Amino acid sequence: MTDAELIDRHLSGDRAALGEILDRFEAPLLRFARALTGSDDLAQDAVQETFLKLVREGGKMREVRALLPWLLHVGRNCCLDQRRREVRMERKHEESVRGAALVASAPADEAVIHAETRDRVREAVERLPEPQRAVVKLKMWEGLTYREIADRLGMTLTNVSYHLGRAVASLSGVLKGVEAVH
Repeated sequence: MTDAELIDRHLSGDRAALGEILDRFEAPLLRFARALTGSDDLAQDAVQETFLKLVREGGKMREVRALLPWLLHVGRNCCLDQRRREVRMERKHEESVRGAALVASAPADEAVIHAETRDRVREAVERLPEPQRAVVKLKMWEGLTYREIADRLGMTLTNVSYHLGRAVASLSGVLKGVEAVH
């Protein structure tokens, strides 16, 4: 069966066609993504996202007649997007570490205020849902990389990024409340 026929079957709602597409293209796409990312976890996340885009694209897929080039193009973009997210999150972490260093070197009066802030943040961290709390502690307090956190918690890098993002959003409300008091 040709790629065009598979696409037509998929677009007509034939669920078996998607299974055939996965069977045919998952392994080469995984090899490609692994070569780009250097990571099995990142490669699997990118391939999953690629196939989700295939499902979501709907009408746009009518113009595609060769699936592998399209999947490789989308997969490459997914890999690049993942890397950008990882770099952004690493930068946020570096900024928080620099902020912590400033707190440590603050004068005595400021140190008291910062100690209160630190205590409130720690209390807020303890109230986070378990996956968020674990990711925050490993990232902010132990200084682990996303990959190290993912390995330790048995998560994908995407999950680590998601939970850390949710935690940061929750904790930012706490910090705004603290800033208003001081």
